[in-house]
Amino acid sequence: MIIRVLKFGGTSQNNKAYEMIKYIVKREPETRFIIILSAITNVTNKLIEFVTTKNFSIWNEVIQMNIDLVKTKENKFIVSMENKLWNLENDQIEIIAMGEFFTTNILNEYLNSKNIRSKFISSFDVIKSTQSNNNSFYNKGEFVVNTDILFDTLEDNQVVIIPGFSGYSSDNKPCLLGRGGSDTTGSIIAASVEAVEYQIWTDVNGIYSSDPRKINNTFLIKHLGYNQAQEIAAMGAKIIHPFCILPCANKNIPIIIKNTFNELGESTVIDSNNNNDSMVITIQENVTVFNISSANMWNNYGFVYDIFSIFKKYNIDVNIINTSQFNITTTTEDTHTDNLLKIKEELQTKYNIEIYKNNSIVSVVGNNICKYKNIGKLFEITQKYDIILTSYSSNDMTLSWVINENKSLQLANELHSLLLF
Repeated sequence: MIIRVLKFGGTSQNNKAYEMIKYIVKREPETRFIIILSAITNVTNKLIEFVTTKNFSIWNEVIQMNIDLVKTKENKFIVSMENKLWNLENDQIEIIAMGEFFTTNILNEYLNSKNIRSKFISSFDVIKSTQSNNNSFYNKGEFVVNTDILFDTLEDNQVVIIPGFSGYSSDNKPCLLGRGGSDTTGSIIAASVEAVEYQIWTDVNGIYSSDPRKINNTFLIKHLGYNQAQEIAAMGAKIIHPFCILPCANKNIPIIIKNTFNELGESTVIDSNNNNDSMVITIQENVTVFNISSANMWNNYGFVYDIFSIFKKYNIDVNIINTSQFNITTTTEDTHTDNLLKIKEELQTKYNIEIYKNNSIVSVVGNNICKYKNIGKLFEITQKYDIILTSYSSNDMTLSWVINENKSLQLANELHSLLLF
């Protein structure tokens, strides 16, 4: 059985995309497809707002966005979901997951109306976390897939459609796979059924040399290795979620990023071939820097644990960590100001603390950064700027500079210009 797994993001939830899905399925009648859908763009944010405010006008907005997709309120699934809300009033996790349940049922009805054998399967029946009490909005646990139900359903149907982003915990309670969880849903399913490939359909052709909306003269990167793609995603590229790389990498399943609105256009292929010298410039915004120092750090032990246990206490994630004999400097993209201030208050009882807000991390990501032919010119460029922090990753894939955000785009454009020559 040839199986392809296709994931369509929030920008791909429209009639044009659904027509294209119909075309793809019909031109490969011997192939079985597992299709993962995200919610319509911004629906998940609205559902999170709804469960925290109980403002039913927000729910009505969500309903209307899905009505606009099917063009009629008489769609039986929308009516049933509207009624189901009242039984979910206290189940915040399941409500937040409803955006994906809307789009998957709408697509399933559409394909069946076009004489395509399609079957909806709830992600709660397929995806299970290995953890119990996994009730965080954005958990990062391990997940397993019930492949029996997938293979059984594919015996009688050409298409199986599954909501992304959600599953069940080991104690059979609804849970979420974290933001970007639909990418992860598709990846772990593709790995579990050993699909021939995993396609991620979005609104661009693939991964570019930098963000085309911000940087001049960007170009498409047509091929990346798994490790390089994961590093690029983790350092700020928003096209693909970092967590979705590893499951496919473990089974050597190619990941192809394609444009929903330009099916025949070029794309990015991610696979096990790491023999490429592509470099990408990434930008992470809204970065806060903690500069933590003390003479007592020298020739001492336990202070690293002491410092970062406080970050853990307030659920603040960090990305760059630099150390010296008397100093630790770390960055976070977390914007919870109250928690950041609490961390500062606790740390300054033992350490000298400086905080720098409103910064960006500008990074060059690629294989063997230390051997990059223009590495000297990179530092010639950065010498002209007031750099708060320079970081070289332990895996030799990323060289980063932390800089005030009002200069970050200028720096990124200068660094990117080197990639053109």
